[in-house]
Amino acid sequence: MLNKKTLAIGMMILAAPALARTAAAQVEPGRLAQETAKEYRERARFPESSRAIKRGESDPIREKRTPTRQTMKGPDGAEPVLSVWTSKVSYEKAQPVDLFASLEMKGKAFSLGLEIEGEIADASGAIVARAVYRDDGRGPDVKAGDGVWSARLTLPEGLSSAPAESYMARVKARMLDGDLREAAGGFLVSAPAARLTGVYRDFLKDGNLVVAAEVDVTESGRFHLAGTLYSRQGEPVGWAQAAASLEPGRHWIELSYYGLIFHDRQVAGPFRLGTLSLATTGVMPNALNDLVENAHVTRAYNLRRFRDEPFGDRGFLETAKRLELDAE
Repeated sequence: MLNKKTLAIGMMILAAPALARTAAAQVEPGRLAQETAKEYRERARFPESSRAIKRGESDPIREKRTPTRQTMKGPDGAEPVLSVWTSKVSYEKAQPVDLFASLEMKGKAFSLGLEIEGEIADASGAIVARAVYRDDGRGPDVKAGDGVWSARLTLPEGLSSAPAESYMARVKARMLDGDLREAAGGFLVSAPAARLTGVYRDFLKDGNLVVAAEVDVTESGRFHLAGTLYSRQGEPVGWAQAAASLEPGRHWIELSYYGLIFHDRQVAGPFRLGTLSLATTGVMPNALNDLVENAHVTRAYNLRRFRDEPFGDRGFLETAKRLELDAE
């Protein structure tokens, strides 16, 4: 039976933000609590709006915008397996949607004697479009006969008045012998109410590096901006986010990169704003603008001008302390 101490530790761990818990079920509560406390202390070094990216870690923005393959096997796990994916996670309205599929046997894709079709359904399940996949080297299909099947479609206008709508691509692959494989993947279609103008500036403020991006707002709303800075060596070093409620017109949104980031990574610029993500928020799902890459290059700065003290987030530190006491 669980005692109160074990239960309390478990509740705090469940509330932890995206912490590593790969083998949580096999780790004793005390050790797991200590590991979670360590993660909280690391998070406390930076404000919620900014953090360092450790060497070897991936760009969090690019990671979120990378499509995931959805794979389904046949009955009882039989091969071949069908994988489906899209070229992007989100498309802006009127953009063509590129769909992909592959059928693999023992890890090798094949295309002979195969028909692949898909139907696009909205959130209610209604079919709004159909697609025929081809492996002929035309359109979005890069190479004929390579086993990667492709289809390009433009959704009809007027499907939804919402800022963003989720759609599902339900795909069927039929082989010569009549064997059938089915899989489904999703994508978002957005009509964002603001756009980046392509004008940027960077400066120091309170020991932090600020990168300001100009946005052109067409409808009143709340907007979220996030950006990842890269070093001259091409490595992601820091991430920042900001949100603002804005009226129509041109405005600046400032991303503040906490100074300790640059001391941790021992870099002082110039920095490249490698990925930049703008979204119209307030209604789910959020309306996503296309990802902007290599938007801006900052000046070089003196490392000593960046603040080097930890932020000291009180909430994270207090939670870490409670976990450490419970782990004793």
